[in-house]
Amino acid sequence: MRFSNEKAIRLIEYLQKLASLRTKSIRDVTDYEKALWLNDIPKQKGCFAQAWGQSEDYDSDIWVEIQNRREPELPSAPDQCEDWIDKDTLRNKNVIPGLQQEITRKIGNPAWREGSDQPQFSYSTERLDYHPEIQRVWDRYVEERWLPWVEEHTAWESVHRVYSSLFSIHQEQLRLGEEYELILGLGLLSWQTPSNQRVRRHLIVANALLEFEARLGKFTIRPNPDGANVRCELDMLDIEEQPARAEETAKEMLANTEDDPWEKSCIEGVLEALVHSINPHGEYDGAMEARVTTKPIVEYAPAIILRKRSAKGLAETLKRIKERIEQGEPLPPEFGDLAEITRENNAEHTTGPSDPNEEFEGEIYFPKPSNEEQRLIVDKIRGASGVLVQGPPGTGKSHTIANLISHLLATGQRILVTAKTPRALQVLMGSFDENKKGDKGLVHPEIHPLCINLLGSGLEEKRSLESSVGGILRKNAEWDKNRANTERTKLAQKLRQLREEKAKVERRLRDIRESETHSQTIAEGTYRGTAAQIAQAVKSHETEFDWFVDAAPVDKTCPISNSDLLNALGILRKLTPEKRREFALKLPDDLPPPERFANLVSGEKRAIEEEQSAAQEGDSLLADYLAKSSEDSIRMFYDELSGFLNIAS
Repeated sequence: MRFSNEKAIRLIEYLQKLASLRTKSIRDVTDYEKALWLNDIPKQKGCFAQAWGQSEDYDSDIWVEIQNRREPELPSAPDQCEDWIDKDTLRNKNVIPGLQQEITRKIGNPAWREGSDQPQFSYSTERLDYHPEIQRVWDRYVEERWLPWVEEHTAWESVHRVYSSLFSIHQEQLRLGEEYELILGLGLLSWQTPSNQRVRRHLIVANALLEFEARLGKFTIRPNPDGANVRCELDMLDIEEQPARAEETAKEMLANTEDDPWEKSCIEGVLEALVHSINPHGEYDGAMEARVTTKPIVEYAPAIILRKRSAKGLAETLKRIKERIEQGEPLPPEFGDLAEITRENNAEHTTGPSDPNEEFEGEIYFPKPSNEEQRLIVDKIRGASGVLVQGPPGTGKSHTIANLISHLLATGQRILVTAKTPRALQVLMGSFDENKKGDKGLVHPEIHPLCINLLGSGLEEKRSLESSVGGILRKNAEWDKNRANTERTKLAQKLRQLREEKAKVERRLRDIRESETHSQTIAEGTYRGTAAQIAQAVKSHETEFDWFVDAAPVDKTCPISNSDLLNALGILRKLTPEKRREFALKLPDDLPPPERFANLVSGEKRAIEEEQSAAQEGDSLLADYLAKSSEDSIRMFYDELSGFLNIAS
């Protein structure tokens, strides 16, 4: 046992070091994929951030909400000013647009004719000074329409900038998949460490979920469905720079937030404690805006961050397993298998047969076509705690999983199917939208109501989960045992009929195959070989043994000589009665297969033998029965049999 534990601990230490080597330490928040500072969210209509404080118009689980709106249109300029406008400056909101001081107009010459010496156009220069009424109209347009548009467009632009950032984060999440996570960061630490490392990262994070409602053009950020998991992170600091027991202390203090990162008083208390533990000169600032400082300082500065998932969760799990082993707790059987540790009592952990090579003798419920290798997996999973199926793309692994799901459900098992990315599960289950046309996945549609789908953490995936649970509850409420038994009986009968048809087809195919390979002899040895070989030989002799033409022309002589006719007549006279009767036989329309014919011949032979045996001696079973019967019973049996024979005669 001690050797097994030491082996498991060495494996854990190896996995911990491997995880640390594969984990890149991020020290600056700008090195993450995407980041949105909540201070950049404008306090405009359609925008909300929980960092501003709670609002009666928004639920407490809404951290951020951004509602997009249409871009304000530039108000049309007065017609009188159309020729005087400098259109390049009209959309420049930094400078009030003005009119050109002079313009040149092109005027058509009424005296011009084609081919004449007169110019077609003449040009006239006009100055704005001569048209004060145009300047007055323009000034009124700028004050009453253009300046309000600038204010409205600037507000829209600030909202659209944040909306575009969230849209970019949403697109990146879809592209990068489950390897990346969305978090809320609180307490930005800015510090040039003693080891000359520039650190600019949040000390407290919480898991977030980004939802996109395309129809409404709205983004909503909520806590992750599995919980916000408010926690402290110090991995951006070197080991020697991390304060002792800081994470444990912060974890105890964060428990008072009840997994709500917007309990600002508690969060700020943790941030103050952390910055004071990190460095004696550390300071905390509750400002929303992140600043660049030279001394270690922690600012509230909340931000939404898209980043690659770290291996910290794996490291913590390995650490807990190691502590349990060191404390003498039993080794988890699954981890023991991973460490290749032989169990002392294997029977306690397995529900399959003792012999892993024992074949499954029950019904295999595979709705899709399968081969022998795929059906062999059913035998393997009964005799082992784990089965690894490998194969290059396109070899039917997902196809096999769909078959296994059907079989295990049909035999009363429960299945959990997981994958690294949602795409792999979508191949099995198809689209979330039940009304969407197209590929519905590999799993049979009749099994979908029995499946609970969670292919991601978005709004659409949550609706799919609710739909799956609701479907199961409806099926349970509609369950009728009698109707189910009737349906099961019908399906069992249909299955039996299909199997009989399958057996007939397979038997027919086998007969055809055997007829192609079995050697035969016909026409008294004239033709020998398989059916195909005999057919080829007959075909090759077709011209030699062809039939005579029935209609003989009267203007030509008989093509057969007298000697040939005499020879044919002599052969016909030598035919025995047996041969004549054989030639008179006709080939039946429906010949039975060879196996059935052989069974009929065997049955006829047994019947003849039984008839002969009965004629020579009595039936032994009947004799034994009569020997054990009383005299009265024998006499009654004799009287009844005699009466029956008299009636029959």
